[in-house]
Amino acid sequence: MYFVPQAQTATFDDPDLESREVWSHYLYNIVIWAPGNWPNFESEVTRELAHFDLVYSILPYSEVVRANFAQQSMIASLTWIFGAVGLLLAAVGLYGPTAYGVEQRTGEIGVRMALGANRGSVVLLVLRESFAEVGLGLALGIPAAIGTGYALAGTLFGVKPWDPLMLAVAVLLLALAALTAAAIPAWNASHVDPVRALRAE
Repeated sequence: MYFVPQAQTATFDDPDLESREVWSHYLYNIVIWAPGNWPNFESEVTRELAHFDLVYSILPYSEVVRANFAQQSMIASLTWIFGAVGLLLAAVGLYGPTAYGVEQRTGEIGVRMALGANRGSVVLLVLRESFAEVGLGLALGIPAAIGTGYALAGTLFGVKPWDPLMLAVAVLLLALAALTAAAIPAWNASHVDPVRALRAE
């Protein structure tokens, strides 16, 4: 970007360059810098510029910048939505096998409780197995995320190769989703009636 005086005119032999020179003298945007919070500033500017009959709209600069980055904001919003859907699918995917595993092990859980296991130990048993799967996923996912960050750092502005805070937030969200998904089967397992479970066997 460079600035030239409005009254400065250059002549070119090339018609394309001459056309660009002519168009460069049309004012597309006027930026007014006004420190402080002036009362009725927008209405005063609108009234003064109305004499020229060339003003289409007056916007705060923050809205101009937001409009210029509308596509990037939309992509960021879609990325956030896809991430949330992915987290929900991961929670559902963890809940299904965990609930099925608890159902298949009803007899074993009944025997454990008949031999003196309390509900807390049964809940910990189910949660331990669920978090073992989450731990395996994190062991594979964190290096993949760091590698992807290094791959994207050179092509996207402001992207760090790896961000410890964001990785910690992602791990915490995944742990909460896993805890929520495993809590229901663990609660159901802890309320298995030992006598009924043994009869089912």
